[in-house]
Amino acid sequence: MTDAAPPASGPGGFRLGAWITPARAALIVWGLMSLIAIAANWQAIGALDLSDTDDAMRMAQVRDLLAGQNWWDPTQYRVNPAGGGVLMHWSRIVDAPLAAGILLLKPLAGQAVAERVVMATWPALLGAALSVACALGYRNLSDRRIAYAVPLFLIMSGYILVQFRPLRVDHHGWQIFLAMLVMAQALRPASWAAGLLGGLFAAALLAVSIEGMPVAALFAALAALRWALHGRSDDRARLCGYMGGLAAGAMLFQFVTRGPAGLVGTWCDSLSAPYIAALVAAAAAVFAAARANPRGAALRFLLLGLAALAAAGALVWTEPQCAAGPFATLDPVVAEFWYRRVLEGQPLWRAKAHDMVHVLVPLLVGLAGSLLAWRGAESAADRRNWATVIAALVGAAAVAFVVFRSASTAHLFALPGCAWLGLRIWTWARTIPAMLPRILASAAAALTLPLLGGMAAAALLSLVVPALRAEEQRAAAKAAEGNRHSDYCLDPAALADLRRLSPATLLTPIDLGAPLVFWTEHRLVATPHHRNSQAMADTIRAFAGDPDRAEALVRRQQAAFIVFCRTANDFTRYRRARKDSLGAQLYAGTPPPWLEAVPIGSRAGLSVWRVKAE
Repeated sequence: MTDAAPPASGPGGFRLGAWITPARAALIVWGLMSLIAIAANWQAIGALDLSDTDDAMRMAQVRDLLAGQNWWDPTQYRVNPAGGGVLMHWSRIVDAPLAAGILLLKPLAGQAVAERVVMATWPALLGAALSVACALGYRNLSDRRIAYAVPLFLIMSGYILVQFRPLRVDHHGWQIFLAMLVMAQALRPASWAAGLLGGLFAAALLAVSIEGMPVAALFAALAALRWALHGRSDDRARLCGYMGGLAAGAMLFQFVTRGPAGLVGTWCDSLSAPYIAALVAAAAAVFAAARANPRGAALRFLLLGLAALAAAGALVWTEPQCAAGPFATLDPVVAEFWYRRVLEGQPLWRAKAHDMVHVLVPLLVGLAGSLLAWRGAESAADRRNWATVIAALVGAAAVAFVVFRSASTAHLFALPGCAWLGLRIWTWARTIPAMLPRILASAAAALTLPLLGGMAAAALLSLVVPALRAEEQRAAAKAAEGNRHSDYCLDPAALADLRRLSPATLLTPIDLGAPLVFWTEHRLVATPHHRNSQAMADTIRAFAGDPDRAEALVRRQQAAFIVFCRTANDFTRYRRARKDSLGAQLYAGTPPPWLEAVPIGSRAGLSVWRVKAE
């Protein structure tokens, strides 16, 4: 994509100079927002106050890489040491820029400052790339002003913005960015090059997270549908380029980031041999269908259907277990106490009422705008592009209904429809001579911004929906408490006391594990990462299960200390599971005889108990 653009009208109809191209406008808007975000989070950046356990574990992976761990070995050896560590399912694509930034800055400012600078600025830099990709990717839609307006809609999309906030260094921002790159290629005129680049970006998305498979499959289906319906040579070339780039790119990225073992491993929760086999089979079948190039649409549909069956057959033949999904092998106690409590991985209808409103409103506004734009498009190319946006939005929304955290990608595809509708209402409002109607119409245009529209809908619905009012009251009560350490109890005094202990293996509630890996030199039995299912099950059963078995489970994991936060949500579930559980005993201050208290100076609610020698 290039950035050449003639002088154009801005979102409000005013003329912009030739220097203000879509990319530059996107960088200005995102840059201003990022400066505000960094300033607002300055205290959290200084304290490295991470809001997500995955950010903590990501930085632990980066530190290990910088300390000399093999590039092809993503094992976290300080988790489940009794089992030899945990082979993480994460990609070095995400680790690389973080490690490079720290490596560059460390000689100038030291490790601690380098980490803070990189963790604060890298999300903003990746977000800037996303903003430019949105402006350039959506600029060929029928209303050319969308290229200038969509960066504003982007920074007003909460579910996207939260993945690019300072200190948010995990892979979700990468997923959004790569999905936008795939969309941008789908909106280019059909060609082999557009398909190839789209396939390569989709392969990178899969290498970052296998959760990108629905997006990769969606755009493959769109390319296949176009060729099947019309039989045009340019659509056939796009399809072949996409499938070739997807299959070859998957093998390339997997080898570069995981080595030979990555090409033969059979993991179902990350890109590996079963998925690569499926992509290669699909690409081979598509190439064969394209070479045959049947004239009839029915025969093209049949051949492409056989390609889909070949992909499914290759997946199941290589690893039948993958047909059941990546979490099918979780221990039932882990599924009950942990996985089903991770709301971002659950269906949308299990989310909080406010979250459902803020997810659904932008999707509906974006869909309405896209449909109206498609209906009013004058050229076949414009209708085709809006049809692509609509199909991608509907597909991504369907995924978001099943997996809540996919809402960010769905909102990404809703942005052009929201922008189109907002621009039309704003333009109409400027023609209204009376002041009050003009103000009301302008306010209506502002409500097409995802965050404002969601807030307005939630405010109105809270008047008649008790669940929304109750959520607001609970949120206000928690904010009034003012205890930012309630989730982990890791205030500076607690961390100082833990660091004074000789490095040892700690048994903690699952959510506390990753922050302690990040903040201390201790080893942890379990963290909230599903490949460590057996140690996670032992942890939960030790805290919440039969108290007569707790000691054996603790000693089997070679834990020297038990550490827990009295106010943490997961520990609360453990202690309430059984009145006589180890968690309940520790909370009541009546520990079993094989534990002894370790005094610490913190008042945040952290408790530390030493496991006595047998």
